[in-house]
Amino acid sequence: MIKRIRNPFKFDEEVAGEFFCGRENDIDELSDHIFNNTNIIMFSKRRIGKSSLIKEVLENHTEKKVLQAHVDIYSVSNTRELFTKLQDGIKMSLSYELTTIEKASIMVNDIQEYFKNSKISMVISGTPELKIEAGDKNYYIAIENLFSDYFNYLRAKNLTFVFAIDEFQKIVSLPDFEKIEETLRTIAIKRKGLGSFVFTGSKRNILLGMFNEVSRAFFKLGSEMPLSPLDPDTFYDWALLRFQRKNIFLDRTAFRHLYDEADGETRFIQQVCHDLFRKGKDASVIEYSIMEEEINQLISKKSYIAQLFNKYTVPQQNALKIIVSCNGSEIYGKEILEEYSITKTSLQSAMKALLKENTLFKEDGVYIFEDVEFKLWIKKEIKKG
Repeated sequence: MIKRIRNPFKFDEEVAGEFFCGRENDIDELSDHIFNNTNIIMFSKRRIGKSSLIKEVLENHTEKKVLQAHVDIYSVSNTRELFTKLQDGIKMSLSYELTTIEKASIMVNDIQEYFKNSKISMVISGTPELKIEAGDKNYYIAIENLFSDYFNYLRAKNLTFVFAIDEFQKIVSLPDFEKIEETLRTIAIKRKGLGSFVFTGSKRNILLGMFNEVSRAFFKLGSEMPLSPLDPDTFYDWALLRFQRKNIFLDRTAFRHLYDEADGETRFIQQVCHDLFRKGKDASVIEYSIMEEEINQLISKKSYIAQLFNKYTVPQQNALKIIVSCNGSEIYGKEILEEYSITKTSLQSAMKALLKENTLFKEDGVYIFEDVEFKLWIKKEIKKG
């Protein structure tokens, strides 16, 4: 019988504890903001590890008396769905002592005393769960009432909270988003030392616009916390120790190649390492050529990317290839334009559209793909000729 070793690399879920790598400074900064009841605006491209950092801090670096909620609003498309997500967060937060039916029954009656605008009940299906039913179908009022009652409960019980909202910039795409921003601003102000909101986003310009434009409701309502990719040396040392559980040696040059190809994207790096660990044999070495082959195999499985690429116009397709070929540097050179049979005006127009669609973003003068797998697929196609 084969003795299996649990794979130490996870890529398909938020992680904490043993599966979380590095970020000591980020952990300390976020923990300090939470301790001091400061709102945080955390931003980075997707799949860098914002949600896992929050999970790590909440699970392992926050006092147990701090009630915790973490919701993702990426999929919401209207105010009712936003209310439901926020309501789920409140339920998550209040469920910290719902370990038995007896405790749940006592807590339901206790919570109901402070939630004057909602009906509180208990759902029994395995572990007891709270059920909150809003008393008002105007969801702007319902959201404000929900948090008002929640804050009353916290004050009465001498508790504090941290409420993390992932992909917060999604609010801008909702109908009447200005009214939603005003409602949530009122809530954030009313918390008055009770805790922190953590607003995260992957669309940096949109998120920062919400907090830095003087005409916006959230103007200067938190401390900015940009999240950079993990330090490559720290990431390598962490990965090396985990490969050694299977007596596999990870070459530093090979790992650095993976890191650079992935633009430091945590999820993709973890996925490649996960597959290499699964396939790796005892006393084997992961060198550069093996790493390159694994990256290519993984990208080859992404059959949907060809369909995605074909949705772009020909000038946009050429623009994407040029970005990959030039590695983010000068793209309007005469030789490049001639090679791809595109005019400077046409390329500029294509680039403007790609930036607007968030296919690309620009950082420190360099164009970067929002989806690193898309970039690597295009790179592979270019090599094929």
